[in-house]
Amino acid sequence: MRLALIGTGQMGAAVEALARARGDEVVARFNRRHPLDAAAAEALARADVAIDFSRAEAVPGHVTWCCRQGVPLVIGTTGWHDALETVRATVAAHDGAVLYAANFSMGVALLVQALRGLVPLLERLPGYDVQVHEVHHVRKADHPSGTARTLAQVLLDGLSRKTHLATGLPEGPLDPAALQVTAARVGRIFGVHTVTIDGEHDRLTFTHEAKSRQGFAEGALTAAAWLRSRRGLFTLDDLLADWLAHPIDDPQTIHNAVSP
Repeated sequence: MRLALIGTGQMGAAVEALARARGDEVVARFNRRHPLDAAAAEALARADVAIDFSRAEAVPGHVTWCCRQGVPLVIGTTGWHDALETVRATVAAHDGAVLYAANFSMGVALLVQALRGLVPLLERLPGYDVQVHEVHHVRKADHPSGTARTLAQVLLDGLSRKTHLATGLPEGPLDPAALQVTAARVGRIFGVHTVTIDGEHDRLTFTHEAKSRQGFAEGALTAAAWLRSRRGLFTLDDLLADWLAHPIDDPQTIHNAVSP
């Protein structure tokens, strides 16, 4: 693939290093000094796919430029979802292609799928309470993380006894209808997300711990390869659903997975 990188910080650097190791080519880079704007449109157009790990406030503009140039865009930036409807309208107006996720770790994607399978059973077991906690490095700006909110939303959508999120620890007893989502910021931790399911007689914990940024980079590149031949607004759920619909012994699936 020919890639354009939007954001050349630590995640952008991780994506570039892995892309080069896999034989992909980075044909354009955009950042604060070299923003994605009208002057950069020609460079963007040389790419098969763009990958955005930049700033939340810049994402809607990046979507517009990529859609105008017909370049599919993978968004790993978080904190911009208040503008989701604007992004959706832009993609539809230009027949563009965008895939976004709060976390591109495939392990997190598997955890989300596991929780979705578990929630209908938890709905029938009211004795179990649930909670989400996340820990990240001190430089992470948003809290709770987008991933923690995604995990919490899966639980909130499936459990009638939970009606709203409670971020942090309120004064006094917690409302039983609140799903608590807490966060901590310490050191250089890449990211740890834990879902606790606590009952009178036992407790289950589901924990995902990121070991390095390379896992996020690998997920973003996997998404980029999947997105390049599609049109529409997608999440990682759509990629996983496509995999489930096309088992690995399907020759076309194998061809798509290994094609450059």
